[in-house]
Amino acid sequence: MPDLSTVQNPAARVDRKTFFSTMTRRLYAGQNQAAENPIMIIAPKFLPAGPARFNFPILSAILIFLVALGTGCAGYTSRSTVDPTAAAGRLRNGGELKTEVDALARPLIVSENVHDMAIGVLTPDGQPHFFNYSVTTNNLPGTNTLFQIGSITKVFVASLLIILEHEGKLKYTDTVRSILPPDVKVSPDMADVTLGELAAHTSGLPREPHTFQQLRFVVAFVFGGINPYMFIDKDYIDHLIATHRLPPKAKRKYNYSNLGYGLLAHLIEIKTGRSLPDLIQEKICDPLNLHDTVFVLNPEQRTRLQQGHAGDEPRFWPRNVKMNDWDMGEIMRASGEMYSTTADLMTFAKSNLGLLGNPLDPLLAKNEQVQVRAPGEDITYGWMINRYPAWGANIQYMNGIMAGYSSYIGLETDKKFAVVVLYSNFNWQDKIGHNLLLRLANSKIQPAPATNSPVAESH
Repeated sequence: MPDLSTVQNPAARVDRKTFFSTMTRRLYAGQNQAAENPIMIIAPKFLPAGPARFNFPILSAILIFLVALGTGCAGYTSRSTVDPTAAAGRLRNGGELKTEVDALARPLIVSENVHDMAIGVLTPDGQPHFFNYSVTTNNLPGTNTLFQIGSITKVFVASLLIILEHEGKLKYTDTVRSILPPDVKVSPDMADVTLGELAAHTSGLPREPHTFQQLRFVVAFVFGGINPYMFIDKDYIDHLIATHRLPPKAKRKYNYSNLGYGLLAHLIEIKTGRSLPDLIQEKICDPLNLHDTVFVLNPEQRTRLQQGHAGDEPRFWPRNVKMNDWDMGEIMRASGEMYSTTADLMTFAKSNLGLLGNPLDPLLAKNEQVQVRAPGEDITYGWMINRYPAWGANIQYMNGIMAGYSSYIGLETDKKFAVVVLYSNFNWQDKIGHNLLLRLANSKIQPAPATNSPVAESH
């Protein structure tokens, strides 16, 4: 299998990226003067070859419209599911777990849809099983290989909220107005937003700001791989708190919000006088011995970071071109900045299933309590739940996407299975997590003993 750190036509790639990066920098800097700029385009797949002149304001408007339309049509994360009956039958008849994992994972490697992946499976006996894949033989991840885990960070933030509520440090009903000092301006609509509403995505806040500034950064992302939330800082969130308008309380419904989790963590920090990374380290990572679940990598951990890659996004980058991890900043780090490993996330899943024997087990299990019933799924603090009555399974899960990485963690809380999948590509759809959990949940027996030891696979 070829090393996809380079593409088949590197010269064309560089010229195309140079062209898109030039446009991105202009949009980002707001340089939209009505000046004609000759741009040599060497990307016949997208536009005719040869020198061309564009009126940049018109081109910018067209690009913004097309990118916004394309991004909206693409949707957000999804999970593919297929009937697990045949695979579950194989497991019941003594089939190996590795065979089922291979059947789901290897096609993604062979098709080069994914560059590298690390998979962890927890069985009801409390034993973790590990499977690792890569398109190259010299870049195989391991159980202690770090990936950025995106929105799985929200599970840790919500778990922190539950722990702090249990300790009496705060209440789910604490409001924005009650937490902020009296001299801080708060809009009437924002004043009564509670911590619980932010954690359950029912505050009325949008997924991200609906502003031209946000749109410019989305354009910068799809063309240049730039963090689209990098402009959201403390000054921005202070302005939002002071001025933002929301629907009436009775009309606020479930609406997944990255912005809401940024605000949630900001309020927790103000309420406790502690930083979010320090709190999660003290209250969750240290008690569970999660040594590699962090917001900032130290030099040694960075040597174990799996290289990220373009996937479904950025839209105009060739798949498997290298991407750097993102620094989400002080506010938006709560929405998706954390790093972790399959080893750590298996331990975290084990505690959530009540199998670790740790004092945190019963607290983390509180996250099974449904806060909102949304179309197609139930919402807890930090998690989502899909129910499959025909297949006798309820899957509590979270997906994450961040820079050149995607991630999945899922629990079958009744039958005590868990699956973690970490990818080194930005891909919208997870094709392994739910499918593997459904197969296990329907197998009704433990996987074959041959899978009891960690397994590393390369293709």
